[in-house]
Amino acid sequence: MDWDYIVIGAGSAGCVLANRLSANPDTKVLLLEAGGSDKRVNIILPSLAFKAMTDPRTNWQFMSEPDPTRNNRRDMVPRGKALGGSSSINAMFYVRGNRGDYDHWAQLGNRGWSYDEILPYFQKVEGNRDGVTDIYGKDGPIVVSAVRRPPRLAYVYLDAMRELGYPINAAYNAEPTEGAAFIHVTQHNGTRFNAARGYLDPIKRRKNLRIITGATVNRILFDGRKASGVEFELGGQRRVERSTHEVLLSASAINSPKILMLSGIGPARDLRDHGIQVIHDSAGVGGNLQEHPSTQVKAYVNVKTANQEFNLRGMLKYGLQFLFDRSGYATYTYTGIGLVRTRPELTYPDIQYHFGAFSANYTHQGIEMQDEAAINLQPNVNNSRSRGWLKLKSGDPKDQPLIQFNMLSDAYDIQTLMAGARIARAALQSRAFAPYVTGECKPGRDVQTDDEWIAYIRENASGSYHPCGTCKMGIDPLAVVSPDLKVIGVEGLRVIDSSIIPQIPSCNLNAISMAIGEKGADLVLGGRQR
Repeated sequence: MDWDYIVIGAGSAGCVLANRLSANPDTKVLLLEAGGSDKRVNIILPSLAFKAMTDPRTNWQFMSEPDPTRNNRRDMVPRGKALGGSSSINAMFYVRGNRGDYDHWAQLGNRGWSYDEILPYFQKVEGNRDGVTDIYGKDGPIVVSAVRRPPRLAYVYLDAMRELGYPINAAYNAEPTEGAAFIHVTQHNGTRFNAARGYLDPIKRRKNLRIITGATVNRILFDGRKASGVEFELGGQRRVERSTHEVLLSASAINSPKILMLSGIGPARDLRDHGIQVIHDSAGVGGNLQEHPSTQVKAYVNVKTANQEFNLRGMLKYGLQFLFDRSGYATYTYTGIGLVRTRPELTYPDIQYHFGAFSANYTHQGIEMQDEAAINLQPNVNNSRSRGWLKLKSGDPKDQPLIQFNMLSDAYDIQTLMAGARIARAALQSRAFAPYVTGECKPGRDVQTDDEWIAYIRENASGSYHPCGTCKMGIDPLAVVSPDLKVIGVEGLRVIDSSIIPQIPSCNLNAISMAIGEKGADLVLGGRQR
């Protein structure tokens, strides 16, 4: 049969699209997802998020190229491979970003994307059933709550930030955003509330909606310059489905540009080198790759931390607590957030902190728990300026793409991360933490001067698992999509996910990805009505 819309990818934005576009029973929608069900223990229980990130059944497990700005280190680049996409394996932080982020998007020529214009879409996502704060939308599909019964050291973290002069701001997702707080998360009663749970579960039996899992897309098909369908693999067999209106690409900042290039939209020379027929020469596809550079500042403590109980005994202990009142270590990873200005003259925070009452390291295989009793206060650069790229390795859809972050290629990111790390050190050396901290774990006492900090950052900095920007929205020559998210140079094709972000905002990307899905659905339906 022919579909009105084919949505590629059931992630944070794709789930939104499937829900909103199929609300009209006369509109036929096909949703294709390469992964499988999100009804897995590693997905449902928040504390097992790090395990979901290392499971090839639920994570694409992309690998980046050696990064010359970070001593040629490589990173695993997690992207969700299940219904819900990365909202099924992430740490569930709900962070909107600030007015400056989205007003800047509009200033770049993206009409309709200012803060005041995107705010209603955040509120449309939000369902404030747990009464966290009155700034959230009340009736949206995604429940937002605060972490339940955070550990004692999370309260100490708030005391330490207050001691340094930063406000405690439980409403950090409204203006002003600056301050420290217990993190707000996409959870309800201590379990993950991903995009599939909020947007797909209530409507998956609609007769006009079909969801196919295990479907790996090879390419988008064209009649001339109009997208007309999708070719994909299912159970080892090649399949083709056709669309009469639009194909909507929501496959992540990694897979969306890859699929565009495999379909003939991208830098023409690169495509021809891989034997791909060029539909449209779009130099920006795969460029503008952005991340939030981060590093670790860790301290040893004299109390047991969660990583030391990441074993059978601990799982039984905290599993029982979870069954008793749906709280405790089974329900969270990081528990504290901080949005701070490293310089008083700044208008908006340039650093976001994640506080965790556990010790873990970022490795090329993902996040690994460590043995020591320690805590971590991790700074992340909000509006990073470094840019990387993504290219095809070959014309074979089964090959992973080449991913180069160049994560510390701009001096601004190094200087900002260094300033954030020094503030983190001061917090862990505060009077509030004095009864608990026994010494510095990372970077250690031998890191004091700027040169020593820079050397430490180049050896230890990693991403925050927030890749974006590879199908940039805009009006400049390197824009891949226009502000209405239509792919420039062709018809009947839009990209609607985090890859359209022109400048990475001051937030984790799940909230804005769902807001992009909501606004994208409105743009699609508005185009039909016109």
